[in-house]
Amino acid sequence: MQRQEYVFSEMVCFSLYATSNAMIREYRPPLEKLDLTYPQFLVMMALWNKDGVFIKTLSEQIFLDAGTLTPVLKRLEKKGLLQRTKSPMDERAKVITLTKSGQSLRNKTSHIFKDMECRVKLNKLEQEQITAICNKILSRLS
Repeated sequence: MQRQEYVFSEMVCFSLYATSNAMIREYRPPLEKLDLTYPQFLVMMALWNKDGVFIKTLSEQIFLDAGTLTPVLKRLEKKGLLQRTKSPMDERAKVITLTKSGQSLRNKTSHIFKDMECRVKLNKLEQEQITAICNKILSRLS
């Protein structure tokens, strides 16, 4: 029986994995200046889009399970960027809201996306295509 050789450059899973790691590494230096990790940045971006959401909603939006998301939220709360409070409608549910510091951090991050676009050098059509393909894969695996 012939042994199968794995050709990483032809594997979708490896390409996505390696690209994701490379992108996160590129985000690291500007985020470190703001004392944020990439998952923390995702949480902040979601809250800048819509503040005052349930943990469950946030979890679904950024594809982090509650077990992974809770420590991220605790660290952001410790930094004074958000608050976790019991929902007035359901005591078991927590609502996440930004503090003033969390809201003002948005202005300090606005350059990050433009800088990354310059580094990646994809045109608008390429960005749309790769996003559509990744979203298709994600929806099929979810």
